[in-house]
Amino acid sequence: RETLAPRAIARRAKHGISAIEFADLPVNQHYVDLVANAGGKLRWTSRWLNAASFEVDQAALDLIGKFPFVERIQPVAIYIRSNDSPAEDKSIIQQEKSGLNSQGLSYGSSAAQLTQISVPQCHDSNYAGQGIIISMFDTGFRTSHNSFTQILSQGRLLAKYDFVFHDTVVDNELNDNATAWNHGTSTWSTCGGENPGIHYGPAYKASFILCKTEDIRSETQVEEDNWVAAVQFSDSIGADIISSSLSYSDWYDISGSDYDGQTCVSTLAALQAARYGILVCNSIGNSGPGATTMGAPADADSIISVGAVTSTGTLSSFSSMGPTADGRIKPEVCALGSSDYVASSSSNSAYGYSNGTSFSCPLTAGAAAIIWGAHPDWTNMQVREAMMTTASRASTPDNSYGWGIVNTWASLHVSYAVSYVPGDADGSGDVDVSDAVYLISYIFSGGTEPFPIAAGDADCSGAIDISDVVYLISYIFSGGAAPC
Repeated sequence: RETLAPRAIARRAKHGISAIEFADLPVNQHYVDLVANAGGKLRWTSRWLNAASFEVDQAALDLIGKFPFVERIQPVAIYIRSNDSPAEDKSIIQQEKSGLNSQGLSYGSSAAQLTQISVPQCHDSNYAGQGIIISMFDTGFRTSHNSFTQILSQGRLLAKYDFVFHDTVVDNELNDNATAWNHGTSTWSTCGGENPGIHYGPAYKASFILCKTEDIRSETQVEEDNWVAAVQFSDSIGADIISSSLSYSDWYDISGSDYDGQTCVSTLAALQAARYGILVCNSIGNSGPGATTMGAPADADSIISVGAVTSTGTLSSFSSMGPTADGRIKPEVCALGSSDYVASSSSNSAYGYSNGTSFSCPLTAGAAAIIWGAHPDWTNMQVREAMMTTASRASTPDNSYGWGIVNTWASLHVSYAVSYVPGDADGSGDVDVSDAVYLISYIFSGGTEPFPIAAGDADCSGAIDISDVVYLISYIFSGGAAPC
């Protein structure tokens, strides 16, 4: 529990996962020390994968491979940067008239990308990602850009970490490439930016975690182990959604056979994140057209991989395609990835247009935040299912569009019947003394709320309070009336 924030524990509990599992235990330090003493320079350890990444020469590699505790050795995959078009920088001061919604939000030139996925209707009803934490993975972020002013002033930037330089500075640093923060500035704004009259992201009321995972300096490899470390970091803080516009390849089989949802390191981490209740949104990539042109972790099951379409709804020519090596349809959904209006890092007030699945992904993540914020009792898989079953091609999914273009408004109106046992506050399936203890913890100690919340309302008063505990104790020990 010391490594997980209360919100992370609560999220896991809602998804039926224990607060701490074997996968949360640290990698054996003795083994790590033995590899380091053999010549390995430690980069990261992954408790989820029970693995560690090292920089080693061939001589040390041969020695390390003979250790009895080493199951296998594999190269760390290099990030292949999507061929996104850079933002065409403009300092924008004018307001685009067509960007005004009925609530009075002026979207400016971002109106098209939001309208295509029916976000304005959600904003009209005051759904904008409130209460949801989104973790952004990218190359760096110009946090002083005016697209993020409201996020910072309202305290909604909850955490940040640079997995390249191992500090908390996610803006450009002294040894950075000057363009390092370009991509992340654009993707973050696409998801959650707010600048009235100029630009909005779908989830402009969400909270954020920033993870600088990618090193774009030409002499330095950009590697998959940073991504895995960032996923575990995000989980520990309590992230609900991950938006990752990244794709990994290099040593993975060029034929695509490794993209089976069970092989690539980042894919395995994405699967574990999904199991722990995080909704992972990942760009499918910009290597299309062509079958199985995605990169990891877009091949993972239980996540949302995102393709790109144009403003007319046709598939963007560069959007990667499925299927996975084991025959699953990819992507799950699509959003605008051609001529997206985004913040530019060239100044604190610059905006422009850019192309790539790097931008359809944060649009989709922002849409997911809207939906989940409206239905906080839903699981990550219910949000995913709602988005897929209401998308534009849900009846005829394929490996180009997946289930189609996101329809946020329709997804928000999906209804799930929640089954529960009245009085079963801890979700065990039985009503017993542990449920009374669970309610006492919830009421007096800030413990995890019952799921669904109605399960804890034993006396059907409409509120959860000490009377429900008394009611349960009477039922369990004195033959009182059953929870209603």
